[in-house]
Amino acid sequence: MQPSRRYTMPRRALALLTVITAAGATNLASAQQPTAPPVLLPAAQQASFSNGSLPLCELSLQADPGVDPQALNATQQLLQAHCNSHPTVASLPLHLVQKAPGGQLPGINDAASPSSREAYRLSISRTGVTLTGNASAGLFYAVETLTQLLNTTGTQASLPFAEISDLPSLPYRGFMMDISHGAIPTVAEVERQLDLFARFKANQYFFYVETDLDLRGYPLLHKTSNWSAADIREIVAYAAARHIDVVPCVELFGHLHDLFRTEQYSDESALPHGGEANPADPKVQKLLDDWLEQYAALFPSPWLHIGFDEPFELERAHHNTAGTSPGDLWLQHLHHLAAKAAALGKRPLFWADIDEGAYIFNKYPGLAAGLPKNAIAAPWFYDARSDYSGLLDLFAANHVPIVVASGISDWDNIAPDFDTTFINIDGMLAAGRKAGAIGLLNTMWSDSAQAIHREADAAIAYGAAAAWQSTPMHPGTFFAAYAHTTSTAADAPHIAAALTAIAQAQSKLRGALGSETSFRMWDDPFHASTLARVRTHRTELRDARLAAESALEHLAATSPEAQQTTQDLQLGARMLDFAAMKFEYAIEIADNFDALPQQPKPDDISYLLKRETSARNHSRVGDLLDLSGELEQDYSAAWLRSNKPFRLATAQARWRAEQEYWRRFQASVWTVCRDFKPGDPRPTLTDVLAVR
Repeated sequence: MQPSRRYTMPRRALALLTVITAAGATNLASAQQPTAPPVLLPAAQQASFSNGSLPLCELSLQADPGVDPQALNATQQLLQAHCNSHPTVASLPLHLVQKAPGGQLPGINDAASPSSREAYRLSISRTGVTLTGNASAGLFYAVETLTQLLNTTGTQASLPFAEISDLPSLPYRGFMMDISHGAIPTVAEVERQLDLFARFKANQYFFYVETDLDLRGYPLLHKTSNWSAADIREIVAYAAARHIDVVPCVELFGHLHDLFRTEQYSDESALPHGGEANPADPKVQKLLDDWLEQYAALFPSPWLHIGFDEPFELERAHHNTAGTSPGDLWLQHLHHLAAKAAALGKRPLFWADIDEGAYIFNKYPGLAAGLPKNAIAAPWFYDARSDYSGLLDLFAANHVPIVVASGISDWDNIAPDFDTTFINIDGMLAAGRKAGAIGLLNTMWSDSAQAIHREADAAIAYGAAAAWQSTPMHPGTFFAAYAHTTSTAADAPHIAAALTAIAQAQSKLRGALGSETSFRMWDDPFHASTLARVRTHRTELRDARLAAESALEHLAATSPEAQQTTQDLQLGARMLDFAAMKFEYAIEIADNFDALPQQPKPDDISYLLKRETSARNHSRVGDLLDLSGELEQDYSAAWLRSNKPFRLATAQARWRAEQEYWRRFQASVWTVCRDFKPGDPRPTLTDVLAVR
């Protein structure tokens, strides 16, 4: 696939319209009036709107020679989608102007200013439309804004009278996709993410790999899911056409267990078969140098992220590091690779653990003064805090260039924890601006190996928009703005309500079960401490189910087209409902046992244990058996819509174990009921669990 591939316009702009034939010249004064300022995401730096609007189909495209091809293509598609069947004679100009050639991708040391290659102006008046970009990226973003301004709710598509002057508040606005720990997305899925990302004016896609990219000379590391050089070239070209730089985000210190688990390389790790390189070993240094050279040759980006996070083995393997102190060894290794990256024409980045991970900069704050001058630190922190001030003071005091890393909290949750995510992005971004950060890197990790990441598209958009605009985001109204931007007018309210309800369900479930809901959902519900906890959070379980079911109702009310694109959100809501049901039912099942008299009658056993608890169908156990099986099938389908098959079997094993748990529990209840004789003491839940 080549970069000339047609640009995919937002669905809202491609929605089919009912248009009314206009005879003769259009009376602009009588054109539809905007009832409120249009929603722009991200918000423009300067925007003014006046009464009146301009029918889109009155416009005739005029483009200066050499303008950005994607901007030109997108504008042509916009007009074709809405005006091909419109007989009105186009008489007013829609003029595309690009002040300077080039300016397609971020450079090695960009700055945000009115002269930025990404700055643009947009003018819509009675005399026509002019889009002016400082360079190709600016013109591309101007067209994105024009598309968001399009009003399709009336009888004909129109644009509000507006004057907009816009530029990014940060020169680097990135997103990192973890392509190692969990599902491995397909090339098509990465390209779908890039289309989404471009819509919200982001410009860096960090491609995180550990040993999942085939490098020359390492056949033992090959997996069928690995990325080939051809895959990378296709993705890089596709991204570049959308003004996004693909930055290699690799690991050249820790997170290399897949290398060191092989016997051939096991003695080159800090600990045998461990996860970290031993920088004191010349053999591993030679290997990492080779990897760095291959990454630099494959990715044309001027930046290269070399990892360095979470070196948990660093201190435990001190006996194996030639007597060098852990902090000094970490810094020496960083200097070596940073210098090599610079020699290869790359500006290196590295993770800076602060208040999280291995706490490197908490334990060794003196490192900040000795960092390589050409390197960019990426301090990361992913939790929600009421106050992030002070987190980055160490880097600011030592004049360390930084890109702050926030986290999309879906890597260990059933559905994205939007509340935590938005607080974290806003907090890290505010702290970063105070510390002079040059960019934001919004990360999406896959540690649970269970996340279906399409559910978090809104969080990707939030991070991109937050890094562009200089004004604060508004989490309370974000879902409405996001849905308005990405959906038809009819579907948007339902999608916004569904996202809000999913966020509420995840929050309530986290309150009931604790953090990491994607793992808590598999917990044994009858374990004493688990059952005791959920008993005290019964209300939250019910509220989580009600919110999840509300989301499903809203998604069911959308158009067939929207239902196709929100299948993963539907799955997330159903999984939240199932997890809350499981523990709610566990309480009720335990209550059924407690409700038995000390010497129950056979009717008591039949009603409370056979019928209410474990009937073949239409019982609590029957529901959990049915739903765990159905959800496994739908989860697998969702996985394969966007990912390669690799690791799916691991995720499926959890679903199958869940279904088997309830099958065995049902059989155990039946065994206890069958063995019961009149006059026997009441069976207990402990008796049933002992059968198993």
